Amino acid sequence: MLRINAMRILYVNQWGGLGGAEISLLRVLERLPRDQVQPALACPPGALAEEARALGIDVLPIEFPSLRRSSKLSEGVSQRLRNAIARSDLVHAYSVRAGWFAGRPCRDLRVPLVWSIHDLFPFPWQRIWLRTVAQRYAQAVVAYSRALQRQMGRRLQDRVQHLPHGVDTSLFRPLEPPARTEVRRRFGTPADVPVVIHVGRVMPFKGQHLFLQMAQILRCQHREAVFWLAGDDSMGDHRYAVRVRAMSEANHSQIRWLGFQRDIAPVIAAADVLVHCSTRPEPFGLVILEAMASGAVVVSANRGAPAEIMENGRTGILTPPNKPRPLADAVHSLLTSEQQRWEIASSARRAVCERYTLEQHIQRLLALYQSLL
Repeated sequence: MLRINAMRILYVNQWGGLGGAEISLLRVLERLPRDQVQPALACPPGALAEEARALGIDVLPIEFPSLRRSSKLSEGVSQRLRNAIARSDLVHAYSVRAGWFAGRPCRDLRVPLVWSIHDLFPFPWQRIWLRTVAQRYAQAVVAYSRALQRQMGRRLQDRVQHLPHGVDTSLFRPLEPPARTEVRRRFGTPADVPVVIHVGRVMPFKGQHLFLQMAQILRCQHREAVFWLAGDDSMGDHRYAVRVRAMSEANHSQIRWLGFQRDIAPVIAAADVLVHCSTRPEPFGLVILEAMASGAVVVSANRGAPAEIMENGRTGILTPPNKPRPLADAVHSLLTSEQQRWEIASSARRAVCERYTLEQHIQRLLALYQSLL
């Protein structure tokens, strides 16, 4: 059906902070064509709401309780969410909790629900619950990787859309030498030394302890190398953060804790290698695409979405999971061969530009929305 007016789409997110999913959502909101989409956002107060307002997005502040504490919203909050849904042509729930709380009013008001799934659930009962809720409420489920798609089971495959994340390749790109030197200077790092980076919220799943064990192995072979860790423990594990910071004291002169970096693009581009060492299968790992687009060669565990995104030896290096020695061997090989790094980095950026751009992601989203209206 030909639409004359822009689609009124309500995006719903359970967390008001800025993690990978939230930053991805902001980039989508910023680039949506306003002649086709009139977006609004329902989320808790916080950095996400503030940045969305700065983009000119109408924001409805809503606090979503943990499902462990309550499966229902308070009456007043529920009515405000219901009213916002009633004013919308379509709702896109950007998280598991958001899909649960938006699902019933969407069904009652006959407003189509698109539900984005960002997590791989390890327990069968969790996957059964997820499939049951999706079948009851969602007209479409967005799976960012084939691993996420398989999680939804065979019975729901007609509703599951494989829509990989996309990267703004004008933002994530290799830096010219002066800009690269300036970024390194900000973090007390010389321009001519190897830099290996880890990006992620500080929590056991992200594997900072594996990164530090790898750094310890490489310390003797590459005494001049510097290891950056970007991320903080907000919504993470404070005790784990204390433990890994204590681990880093052994390599104090070579470790740099950068904290949360809102503008992560130049930081990644200033590194030579990005190590992605999640301890469980990664649902997607947007930072992998960002590094591939930025000229930093990726070393990652050979499972989950990274194994789908990367071609081993051509667009990145895949290693056995949860093993610091193979990580160290792969990084050592890259740091000792500038030619290998250049070849992989060039192939990786081409792959992102061909298959994983933000523009491609938005066009796929728009096609999905239009198919439901």
